[in-house]
Amino acid sequence: MRRGLDRDRIGHSTPTTGTGRAVSTRFDFSLVRGTFLCLALCISVLLAPLDALGNPQGLWYEDEQRMQLGLKLFPVSIGALESLETVLGPDGRLLVLVVYEGSRNPALQVAAQFGSVTVRGHGLRVEVLSAADLDAYTGPRPGGIFIASVGLSPDRLRAWSERQRALVFSPFDGAVEAGAVVGLHVADRVLPIVNLTQAERSGIRFRPYFLEEARHYEPFDEIDRRANFLLNFAFFIQWPASAFDSASAPLRYCVLGNPELSASLQRTLAGERVAGRPLQLAGVQEQTAWRRCHVLYLDHRAAESMSRVLAEVREAPVLTVGDTQDLVQAGGMVSLVREDGRLHPMINRETAARAGIRISSKLLRLATLVQESRTR
Repeated sequence: MRRGLDRDRIGHSTPTTGTGRAVSTRFDFSLVRGTFLCLALCISVLLAPLDALGNPQGLWYEDEQRMQLGLKLFPVSIGALESLETVLGPDGRLLVLVVYEGSRNPALQVAAQFGSVTVRGHGLRVEVLSAADLDAYTGPRPGGIFIASVGLSPDRLRAWSERQRALVFSPFDGAVEAGAVVGLHVADRVLPIVNLTQAERSGIRFRPYFLEEARHYEPFDEIDRRANFLLNFAFFIQWPASAFDSASAPLRYCVLGNPELSASLQRTLAGERVAGRPLQLAGVQEQTAWRRCHVLYLDHRAAESMSRVLAEVREAPVLTVGDTQDLVQAGGMVSLVREDGRLHPMINRETAARAGIRISSKLLRLATLVQESRTR
């Protein structure tokens, strides 16, 4: 059944011309992978009964164990920030706020642990604040906020990251689902888990290596809304007849870098048809033939492959879609970004036109129009 295009689903804005910015992806991959491997190997040691300073105790406490793991992973997470230099203080150090509610002792112990830590060559300047103090905080922008108490409300976690434009890290179970930007995923290995939606709302961008290693949390309704957008594009975009093997050939979707979206899209496309064509998600083995895709979604987690894939499909009738503004400025056609709490399309119609793809004026009116960067 056809699903309509409306302003609540698409959002709206006045067309503007976007400007690009370069993204550095250089990093020592062996170093970061070694860090994560070290965490994985150390988990059995760290999960021994310890207090917040690492001293043996008689009882096993999951929260205290998570705190110990968080002390190791927090500097790695801060070091993965793309714009780390913008939050350096005049003394060249990073301000870290350690936040508590109730007992202050765990926060003081965390602050003591961070005293000798460096992140990408920068020392940390650590301040301990109560949750109430952070609610009213108007000081310098922190490089990160470490949560040292269990049970802080989701509203607070979200508000702190959005107001301070800072990475809120909580090691406690369920905190990332509640609204912290980064936390711990503990299974057979210890990995960071990232709340992608909250990071975007807070203006936080990570280097690609970190997103490739981390687990990702994205609310199911967000993923499903993104899948529904991709479905709707089939009703408001026309491909040249030469893009299909026959008049009844399927319109093929491909997804690179987001398995959760692939699963949602598989459900969303089931039974859908446009102009007599079935809508079909390409199988994993088929998706490497990118020029045979009609809609190709490039997730930010596949950032390292983006330039190569865009070059491979350049001027082919493949609608390239992504989730960052960078994609439309680097030669992609559509980016679905969050704006005022909604998904909103940014469209490079010149790139689409060169590939013979026609985009409905109705969709163009609801989108922000972006030109390809001339400096790439």
